[in-house]
Amino acid sequence: KQWYQRRVAITAGEEEQVEYLIKMTEEEAKIDFRAGVEFKSPEEEEKKLPGEEEEEELPWCCVCNEDAEVRCAECDNDLYCKRCFKEGHDEFDLEDHKPAIFKKTEKHKKYNMEL
Repeated sequence: KQWYQRRVAITAGEEEQVEYLIKMTEEEAKIDFRAGVEFKSPEEEEKKLPGEEEEEELPWCCVCNEDAEVRCAECDNDLYCKRCFKEGHDEFDLEDHKPAIFKKTEKHKKYNMEL
C-alpha cells in the first residue's frame, strides 16, 4: 500500500508539471499569435502554395562565400568550395559524407558567375 501511495504522489507531481508546461506553451502561442508568427507543421512546410516561390539558393560556399563547387547531401545539401569541404569534413571525421559536383545554372548568371 505504501508503494501505491508513493506512486500516486509522484504521479500527482508529474501531472502538475505537465499542466504547467501546457499552460506555458499556450501562453507562448498567444504571444506568437499576437506578434503575427505563423507556425507550420513539417508537412505544411513542404507544400508549396500557388504563386509561392521556393527560396533562392545562392551559389556560394556556406563557409567562405567563394564559388561553390560541391554539395553535401549529408549536410542538408549545403554548398562548399572544395577547400572548405575537405577541411571541414576532415576536421570532424565525416569521411562518410560524399561530395556531389555542384552544377551552376542559368539562374546564377545574375550573380556574375562563370558557367
